[in-house]
Amino acid sequence: MVIAIFKKKCLCIFTLISLVLTWTAFSQEHNPLLEGLDGKQHTLSEYIGKGKWVVVNVWATACPYCRRELFDLASFHDRHYEKDAMVLGLTLELESFGIPEKEYLANFASTYLIDYPLLLVSGEIASRAIGVPVNTVPITFFYNPKGKMVYQMNGEITTQILEDIIKNGKPLYREN
Repeated sequence: MVIAIFKKKCLCIFTLISLVLTWTAFSQEHNPLLEGLDGKQHTLSEYIGKGKWVVVNVWATACPYCRRELFDLASFHDRHYEKDAMVLGLTLELESFGIPEKEYLANFASTYLIDYPLLLVSGEIASRAIGVPVNTVPITFFYNPKGKMVYQMNGEITTQILEDIIKNGKPLYREN
């Protein structure tokens, strides 16, 4: 009787440890650490689901469409950050879809007056973090204040689209 109880306890403890280890591995796989320009490691969960809209823009400094949308993204972030929305940039190197050089990105961000958080990623890391394939730039994901992804925009984003999505959950007007 005592041996049977001991075996059951051991089995329960082993099962609990296995579940914790599996959950931890799953969490790290789908919420990888991303290096920021601040030199710290971040996860998307630090930003998403915290009561604000989060616009996650995957882009590259060498992409002409990405460069054109920077002003709209920065202006949107400045207007909304204190209230109801923010922009988060996931930056990759265009040619290889690899991780960009941190010093170059810092200088680029300063030149283009980007004041929203920028995280350095590769295409693979961005895909894992977001949960969908990232194989083009620019690509923008919209997360509602509860943290649910509600819209994905492939291609260049505009102020009108940004505003429409946080007001209506979808773009009402698409500029050409």
